[in-house]
Amino acid sequence: MSILYSFKVAWVALKTNKVRSFLTILGIVIGIAAVVAMMSLGAGAQHLIVGQIMSMGSNNIFIEPGAFDPKKTSIMEARMEEAEIKTLKISDAQAIKNLPEIEEVAPFVIGVEKVIYKDVSKKVTFIGTTPAAHIIEATEVTLGRDFTEAEVKSQARVAVLGYKIAQDLFGNENPIGKIIRIKKTNFRVIGVLEERGTQTFMDLDEFVYVPVTTAQKLLLGIDHLKWIVAKAKSKDVIDEAVEDIRLLLRERHNIYNPTGDLTKDDFKVMSQVEAANILSSVMGVFTLFLSSIAAIALVVGGIGIMNIMLVSVTERTKEIGLRKAVGARKKDILYQFLIEAIVLTSVGGVVGIVLGILGSFFGSLVFGKMLYMQWKFFISLKAIVLGVGVAVVVGLVFGIYPARKASQLSPIEALRYE
Repeated sequence: MSILYSFKVAWVALKTNKVRSFLTILGIVIGIAAVVAMMSLGAGAQHLIVGQIMSMGSNNIFIEPGAFDPKKTSIMEARMEEAEIKTLKISDAQAIKNLPEIEEVAPFVIGVEKVIYKDVSKKVTFIGTTPAAHIIEATEVTLGRDFTEAEVKSQARVAVLGYKIAQDLFGNENPIGKIIRIKKTNFRVIGVLEERGTQTFMDLDEFVYVPVTTAQKLLLGIDHLKWIVAKAKSKDVIDEAVEDIRLLLRERHNIYNPTGDLTKDDFKVMSQVEAANILSSVMGVFTLFLSSIAAIALVVGGIGIMNIMLVSVTERTKEIGLRKAVGARKKDILYQFLIEAIVLTSVGGVVGIVLGILGSFFGSLVFGKMLYMQWKFFISLKAIVLGVGVAVVVGLVFGIYPARKASQLSPIEALRYE
C-alpha cells in the first residue's frame, strides 16, 4: 500500500469523525499558537528594550554602586546591596570628567515625592543631576532654560519639568517663574523639556529635574549618588574608558584589587552596549521560559492524540482484521494509524502557527498602546520552524504506540471482536 494511499485513507477516517478530530487538534493548536505568540512577542519586547537603551547613546558608560557578582540572581538582592553602599560621590563624577577619554559626566540621585502647585497635587519622580545630563541624553529645553553649574554649586531651588508633568500642573498656563512645592520646599520652575515619551517602561515626561546638590541636601538628606553616566568621546575608546574609570574609582575608594576582580569593587562600570547585551540575554531567557510553559499544552495535546488514536484502534478493530485478511501487512496498518496521528498534528500545527502569528500581531498593538511605545511586530521564524517540527514529532511520538498496537492485532481475533 503506497504512502499516498495511506494519506487518503487517513484523511477519510479523520473526516468521518469530524468532532473528535477537531477536539484532538485543538490541544495542538493551542500549544503551538501559544509558543509562536510568546516567542514573537518576546522578540518584539527584546528589540524594543534594546533599541531604547541604545537610543540613549551608544557611547554612554554607567557607573552604579555595588560589586558586579554574577552569582546574585535576585534583582531585589542586588538593589538592596546598592542602597547600602554609599561610596559613590559627586567628587567621583568630577574626577571621571578629567579622564582623557570622557566628554561629559552627569551624577544622578532619584526620589519620589508629591509636587504641589496651588490646589493641584501629583506624585512624581524627581531626578537630581547637572546640566550635563540633558547634553548626554540629547534632550532639549523647549521652554525656559536648564539650570546652570553655578545653580548646582549653590544648591539653588530651581526645577525643570518634564513635558507631561508641566501640562498636568499648569495646563495652558505658562509655568516659567511659577513656584511649586516638593517635600515642603519651594522650587521655581525655570524650564520645560521637550516631549520624550516612554523609554524602558518609564514615562520620561513625568520626571522633575532639580540640581543634584539640592536634591541631596533638601529632599533626600544624603551625600552619595545613585548612579553616574559618562559619555565617551567616541566608540573606539569605550573599552579603554571603562577600564580607566575602574582604576580611578579603586584608587579613590581605597580598594586594593591588583587582579581586577570585579567582585571586590564597590561599584559597577558598564557600557551602553554591555547593558543592552545583558538585557537582551535576560529577555531571551525570559521568553524561553514563557515558551516552555506554553509548550506544556503541546504535551497535553499529544497525550490527547494518543488517547483518541487508542479509541480509534478499538473502534476499528474489525476493519483492521478485514484489511489484514485481504493481505494488508503489519507495516501497512502501522503506517495508516501513524499517518493519521501526523495529519492531526500537522493540521493543528498549521492552524496554531497562523493563530500564533495573529495573536502576536494583535498583542504587539495592544501592548504598544498600553505602554505608549512603538512595539514592533516580529514573526519569529524559529518559532514557526519549532512549531512545525514539534507538531510532527508529537504526532510520531504519541502516535507510535496506538499504531503499533493496531498493527499487532491478529486478523482472526480482530474479525471476531464485538
